[in-house]
Amino acid sequence: MLKNKKINRILSIIGMIMAIAIAYSVLVYLNKEQNTAGVQKVSKTEEMAEQDLMYSDLGDFIASNHTFYNETLGWGRDRFVSWSKQRKQAELIANSLKSLTAENEDLQQDLNTISNLAEKVQGGSKDKEALIKLHRFFHDLDIDYNDYKDTTDYFDVTEYKGES
Repeated sequence: MLKNKKINRILSIIGMIMAIAIAYSVLVYLNKEQNTAGVQKVSKTEEMAEQDLMYSDLGDFIASNHTFYNETLGWGRDRFVSWSKQRKQAELIANSLKSLTAENEDLQQDLNTISNLAEKVQGGSKDKEALIKLHRFFHDLDIDYNDYKDTTDYFDVTEYKGES
């Protein structure tokens, strides 16, 4: 009788260990499958985002880039620059500006300056001043072109000062 209890106890322990091992294996397998699906989903999402960032409206282009630079450089974040992210954004800016133009000469001059700065960053330059200038151009244009009012800061870097 004592022998049977001992055997039952050993078999129970072995059964629990096997159940835990099987559960762990299933969990690892499902996690790998989920990560693979997540990577594919992220790639498609990024691809769609890049396509959507080809702007047809200049105001949207200015506002979106102003937001990007606020989130990545504003409020002291310029101390920790993600150059790969900045190069990717600069590429999107340069590509968008191939199809965006302005009738206003001052505004077009600002867009040309933005294009030159973006191409500098896109080319691999790690010049923080170029990033800060890009941010300031989009900031001032957002105020002058889009009537952005969430700030009292104004850097006065643009030629365009709004339509009179």
